[in-house]
Amino acid sequence: MKIISIVYCEIRKVYKSSVFTVVTLAFTILPGISLIKYFAATGVSWDLYLEDVLKTFSAILIIGFAFTTCWVFGREYTDKTINDLLVKPVSKLYIAVSKFAVILVWNSLLSVIMFTVVVLLGAYVGLIGGTAALILDYFLVFTATSLLTSFVSTVSAFMANATKGYLAPIGLIFIIVILVNIVENLNLSAYIPWTIPALLISDGGLAPVSIFILAITGITGFVGTVAWWRYAEQK
Repeated sequence: MKIISIVYCEIRKVYKSSVFTVVTLAFTILPGISLIKYFAATGVSWDLYLEDVLKTFSAILIIGFAFTTCWVFGREYTDKTINDLLVKPVSKLYIAVSKFAVILVWNSLLSVIMFTVVVLLGAYVGLIGGTAALILDYFLVFTATSLLTSFVSTVSAFMANATKGYLAPIGLIFIIVILVNIVENLNLSAYIPWTIPALLISDGGLAPVSIFILAITGITGFVGTVAWWRYAEQK
């Protein structure tokens, strides 16, 4: 029950912040702006539309999820509440895990909002060849892409703790964006953790080496973050 209370506390901290509202609005508005090119399109199929826009928006997931992750951890330093957390008689493991749980819920909500906007706009445009099974299939693939993107974003959490803030992780986001553009042109997307999830949409699956890279990256970020909190508690 103690960890549930901590999760609830973390949820309230996120929900009552202005960042939650701003990020949620961004994930609601950006798809609409990005899909203007389809408003006047005719004869476009749902299959082509969903594959195109969801692959494009996977880049937004990289940026958005990295930001939400580093913010949840980094705000404790900028708000100067980290010392209060460290002296509380509560397992620091519980705190770290609770933050990751809240990040997962938040990121999942953002991905659902984005997909819903994409589908509503597609219905408004009047695309052809759409079925419930097709939309559900793309929803499941996009959900898997979102979860994997959130998984590798644990690196941002570790950086936020190691650098005691979220400025350095935000800088990493810009580096990742540049890196994504480079590796896509060089056909190296299968070997970069942040570009691998989008391959589920374009290729329909992942190679064993890509799965291994994802696992190593996500686990390293998670374990590193938890270890930092354990070290901070002893310090």
